[in-house]
Amino acid sequence: MAVSAGTLDRPFFRAAAIVIVMGGDDFSENGGTAPFAVDFNLLTSASGTQANDLIAGDGVAMNYNTGQWNAVSNGFNSGYEFDIQNPTFGGTFISAGPHQTLDANDAYTEFGLDGTTNIDLVTGNRASQFLVASNAAFDIYAQASNLVATGDFSSLGYANIRYRLRIRPGTGSGVWRAGARAQNPSNGGSGVITSINRLDKMSAGPTKVFDGGRRTARSRGTLLQQAVGFQSRYTLTGTGGALNNYDLSMGTGTLGATVTYTIYTP
Repeated sequence: MAVSAGTLDRPFFRAAAIVIVMGGDDFSENGGTAPFAVDFNLLTSASGTQANDLIAGDGVAMNYNTGQWNAVSNGFNSGYEFDIQNPTFGGTFISAGPHQTLDANDAYTEFGLDGTTNIDLVTGNRASQFLVASNAAFDIYAQASNLVATGDFSSLGYANIRYRLRIRPGTGSGVWRAGARAQNPSNGGSGVITSINRLDKMSAGPTKVFDGGRRTARSRGTLLQQAVGFQSRYTLTGTGGALNNYDLSMGTGTLGATVTYTIYTP
């Protein structure tokens, strides 16, 4: 019997598991702007290992301020804004930018005092965030490095920077509103690892800070609509953790570190 040759065709579609991270393209001092897609992670690596990032280079965290997303400051060329606590009047901080910094271009209004008036570094907090949109569950690891401690803060270390990570399903506003068609990716996993509450607990190497259980995208929408915010809040503490925020008796100095967030395959 004669064998006839055929023509084969094979339509084929496969959506790989991806995680897109949005932040600033550089620090504000370097002209960085936001938001940008700074990481395009392909979850094809083994479970518990770093995802394959298809975008070269690193992005930075950002904040939503004055109606737009702004890349964070690197902290090298400016101080940190002070908060006037319990003034009888005034004490308003007027920032000329970048956000969460203090320099000679900023201003305060005159303020009145009584026995409870005090000053702090905005209650010791420094907050930033990045956005994540995904079609699959993912984990996040963090590592603290490049500790800088100068002046009266020279005896402080990673343990003096307290840390809290939280998820913000909705963030921003107007055309920059994120999360309208997103869901909490914690469900099905452990979510934020609350025991990682100081930078010394992530300084030895990449440490899991988020254990995800599902994708961020809840329904059809754009990347911003399907993204959730991951907000990091850092708090200055004194020697031995005796102070939960700044006091004038702590003097002047610098305490800082670099925290690198990386997407991992769950």
